[in-house]
This record gives sequence, C-alpha cells and structure tokens, in this order.
Amino acid sequence: MLALLGVGPAGAAGQIMALGAEPSQQWHYDFDASWQPASVALADPPDESPLAAPAAIVLGPGEYLSVGQSATSPNGWYRLTLEPDGRLVLRATDDGLGLYGALWSTGPYEPRDPDRPAMPLLLMRADGELALYDTAHPGFGEAGSSGEAAQLWTADTRSESGALLLLGDDGVMSVVTPQGQALWRSGNAAPDVGITRSRHVIYDRRGQWVWLVDADGSVIDNYPVSGHAESPAPGHYAVTSKSEDAISYNWLVTMEHMVRFTIDEEGDLIGFHSIPRGWKDRPVQTEAELGEFGSLGCVRQRDDKAERLYEWASIGTPVVVLA
Repeated sequence: MLALLGVGPAGAAGQIMALGAEPSQQWHYDFDASWQPASVALADPPDESPLAAPAAIVLGPGEYLSVGQSATSPNGWYRLTLEPDGRLVLRATDDGLGLYGALWSTGPYEPRDPDRPAMPLLLMRADGELALYDTAHPGFGEAGSSGEAAQLWTADTRSESGALLLLGDDGVMSVVTPQGQALWRSGNAAPDVGITRSRHVIYDRRGQWVWLVDADGSVIDNYPVSGHAESPAPGHYAVTSKSEDAISYNWLVTMEHMVRFTIDEEGDLIGFHSIPRGWKDRPVQTEAELGEFGSLGCVRQRDDKAERLYEWASIGTPVVVLA
C-alpha cells in the first residue's frame, strides 16, 4: 500500500501518528491484482499449509441443537453442549494430557421477561448464519429470515447456503462453507500474544485471519481476511489513525473504514479496511475469496467487519501481526 500525499509520505505519516488525526480521505496502494503495474507483483503464498485437524459435523443447514444436547470431536476430547441455562459451552473432556474444563462459552444472557423462561435453540440457518435463539420469544417465527428479536447470540457468519458447524480434534469449533472456507472459529483458536488487560487485534498473516480480543481476554470476533503474504512484518504495532473513506493511488478503487497501524520502510501506510470497490462500485473480490492473499499490503475485511473494527479500535489499540 502506497500513500501519496501532498508532502513526503514519511513526513505525512509522522504527522498523522503525532496528531492521531482522522483525515476524511487519503490515497492508498491497494487494488485488485488484475490492475497491477507490470513492475509490481504479489508475493507467492507459502509452499506449505498446516493440515487441518479431523472434525465432526455438528450441524448442517437447517439443523439445530436443543437444550441438553451435545456433540463431540472425533477423538472425544472436546464436547459442545447447549446448557439448561441457555449457554452454549465448549469443554475439554480430556485433551490427552488429563486436562479438563470450559474453553469457550456464549456467556449468560439476561431474560427479556422474568416471568417467561427462555427456551434456547442453536440453529444453523440455511443462509449460513449460526445463531442461538429463544424459541419462546414471539419473534422466533421469523428466525428463517432474521429473527433478531428472538436472538440470544450469533456468530455473524452469513454466507452462501450450505455452511456447516464443525468441531475439530484440536478443540476448535468453526463454521465453514461447502468449499471448506472458514467463516468463524472458536474454542482455543485465539493465539496468546502476551497482552493482558487491554483490548487488541491479532492478525495471522500466514493464516489470513483476524481476532478482536477484549480487555478481559474474551474474543469479540474473529474472521477471514485478505492481505499480503509477506507484509507487514510480524511484530507489535498500534492503531495510528482512522478514516471512514480512502482511495487508491490511481483513483480506481475506494475503501471504507480504514484503520492504520503501521508504515513500511518507505513510509507507506498499512491498515485494515473494507473490500475495495472499483468501476461502478463493484467489489474487487468476493466475500468468498476472503482468507486468500489478495492485497498489496493492507488487510481487507468483509464490509460489516471493517465497520465494526473501525468503531471498536481506538487510536493506540495494540495490533499484533503473526507470521
């Protein structure tokens, strides 16, 4: 990504970092690979990819989990259960080392009507949305479309139809498309980067994945992204500036909800943003292509995820890049 500003790029970046400014628009070097100059090429992805752990299908399209029901990983070490209190809980039954305990949970919820107990149901919707509903709520009848009034929790995984909920032998619960693209992960998937008592962003450059981690260590969200195979360098950074709108250096594409967190050796700014849009406001890639390398430096996100990160991360929020 290259920022072309009225003054030297390094000096402009320094001003932004010093002032914590939020300019309304800047130029960035992030556009579809088909529009690259001949002298610029995307780095080749790594030759090897880590093998995925075996996984059991917990829910298919239209299937559900009722209170008291559970599913286990193929090796039997992890169990997902919809508890009587309405919490969806993933536990280690035995990780091979004799360790037990809860790994992840949707957490308690506040009853909307104390006189009417909730009747929770975990539903894998036909549109790819994994959500927990109160079936006793009058709004549950609309769950096939949105059912937001009756929704207790959602993984926010809308996608093409056919998505599946899986539970792997590594203790990771995930929602994947029929093509195998992960849309969301839970369990013990968030890396420990040594940051405590502070909300932070983790970007796995190799895996093309982002986690938003709150100050108490809970994972607020996690999802696939499209970045570059070799940039930015792994390390600890912090959000330096934000802007709602940005534009590429050649005026071909626009981006929204830019959250900048570092500069390269030449003073060019790098940040998180939405999928760029080009001629006639067409996106340069599809949401299904997130999780693959596609950017020249910045990190592309689904539009609503980009907006959420923009609102959630303030200036100074730590960002950790993993190789």
